[in-house]
Amino acid sequence: MLSWASTLGAQQSAAPRDTTGLKAPAGIADTLTRRNSSGRDTTVVDSATARRRRLAADTVKGPLARAEMPVAADASWHWVGEGLRRAGAVTLADLLARIPGATSMRANWIPAGQFIAWNGDAHRVRVFLDGVELDAIDPRNGDVLDLALMPLWQLEEVSAERAPGELRVHLRSWRVDRTTPITRTDITTGSENTNLYRGYFGKRLHNGGVIQLGAQQSSTTSPRTGGDGSSLQVFGRVGWAGKRWTVDGTVNRASVDRAATIRFPLSSLLIQRNGAPAFKGSVGTSYARIAWGDPDKIGAPWVQLIASSQMAAENSKVSATSALATPSAAPKDTVDSASSRSQYVLAAGASRWGLSGSVTARLRVAQGHRDFSPSARLGYTWSFLSVGAFAESRGADSTRRLDATIRVAPWRWLVLSGAHGIYTPSAVGRDGPAFSASRLELASTWWGVTLSGGMMSRDLTLVGAPIGLDSSLVRVATGQVSGGTVALRGMIFRDLALDVSAVRWQSSGAYRPQMEVHSSLLLDSGFPGKFPRNNFHLLASTTWDHRTPMFFPTAAGGVGNAAGPIDVLGARLEIKIESGTVFFQADNMVGKVYETAPGYMMPRRLQIYGLRWEFWN
Repeated sequence: MLSWASTLGAQQSAAPRDTTGLKAPAGIADTLTRRNSSGRDTTVVDSATARRRRLAADTVKGPLARAEMPVAADASWHWVGEGLRRAGAVTLADLLARIPGATSMRANWIPAGQFIAWNGDAHRVRVFLDGVELDAIDPRNGDVLDLALMPLWQLEEVSAERAPGELRVHLRSWRVDRTTPITRTDITTGSENTNLYRGYFGKRLHNGGVIQLGAQQSSTTSPRTGGDGSSLQVFGRVGWAGKRWTVDGTVNRASVDRAATIRFPLSSLLIQRNGAPAFKGSVGTSYARIAWGDPDKIGAPWVQLIASSQMAAENSKVSATSALATPSAAPKDTVDSASSRSQYVLAAGASRWGLSGSVTARLRVAQGHRDFSPSARLGYTWSFLSVGAFAESRGADSTRRLDATIRVAPWRWLVLSGAHGIYTPSAVGRDGPAFSASRLELASTWWGVTLSGGMMSRDLTLVGAPIGLDSSLVRVATGQVSGGTVALRGMIFRDLALDVSAVRWQSSGAYRPQMEVHSSLLLDSGFPGKFPRNNFHLLASTTWDHRTPMFFPTAAGGVGNAAGPIDVLGARLEIKIESGTVFFQADNMVGKVYETAPGYMMPRRLQIYGLRWEFWN
């Protein structure tokens, strides 16, 4: 896991949403001198005013469409704009691992397989990119998403919807709204021979058209543990946006060349070194969209029609008898395989007088088979009361869902929230029984510090296994389980913030530790008294993550156990001057030997550092 800049950075990002995801430099020039017809100076305007006038004149165009993003009752898990980049996450799994109830399981550093289990169920994590659900179509991973190659670097907004029985993650891709071209370059290097380069270009045409391009190249070298390799990811968008209408086409594609991962690297027994085999292939998502209206605009209806295609292909050159990939423990080899799926989405909604609602019709087509999945959302907010409901029939896993949430805030210092969900698989015998899950939380805020606590429970269910780490792992039935949560968040002195959250279940279980704690101490300030032009910003944080052992059941009846407990210390420093940001991040600073899945040793004393720089041409 990465060290983090704290979720309080995410809370700060819950301000009005940044539609570009990239901000203009703090100062273009010190002053702007205007002249009259005689040539004499008449007015001196500060740089901020000059920039506003220049943009207002002819450079800001109508925004591109964005997908519906449900407003979560817990706004802590919402990242937008610069707050997303300051979080210090390289992959989506890094970002989600901070959420209470989300447990990270990974084989190694950036290229290796990365999985998240929600309350112990790796099958209950869903990801939506611009309204298109990213399905688990890679045969090596079964019905569980590998988050290592999920797009993160080209996003402008991420929101995690903590439903009682599943985690729904909503992603919005980067957009531009100015005719002035923008470019950005990110350069990162560090331990494990890590090298990461990103480049961005975006421009709006005067007729409303848009051109966006981006690419990320990353590589690592880990001869001791394997799982290293390289990856090239590209992003492109062309389209047009008027006052309310938008038409655009977007392409995301990622190729990866990953070496076999060495399991139990400190063991002298060759048979125990059977980690994930080498992988060479690509994944991608592309879509064309027609939209009218904006889901974030209150009081106006909106409609979106999307046609998308998702693909996964592999052409690895590995042998089933390789010493690093034995058939009994390695993921199933799908050499020279490919899979694809089309998805068609029609969504519409409106909001007024505190009432909001939307409906979505989602049609999946794969190998001549069609699955239709309708869903609906309804919410109402009035004074101190907020209620919401979500219903879906036959999702990607053919499960019927019904969630209901309520939030009551009779006073500003007291908030009571609760959620209950019912999940019914269509094939009960194969996918397990129907189950329900609940959560109840109470939060109180005093002097800017919020203390919260709650309870959660889940009935008997069949939990998914991260077979991308080990094909001998199996889905198992777990009985009714309950647990508690506690969190302390807020500013403790001026710009110094504390963020501590913990989850404790009544016992450990399959793919679920008994206790997991995330904490950070964060200084995040622009020092406006000393830098009134907002051209300097400092972020410094230190983190501590703790996790107890958990179990990994296998088909042979064995039970693997991730060595523990895990205690990882990290730190991050960022300094921003004008439009350039330099950063240094350290993880596992004491060099502790630890693993998040049996046999996969994580890097020791990991450091990365680099530069982010934006240019308005």
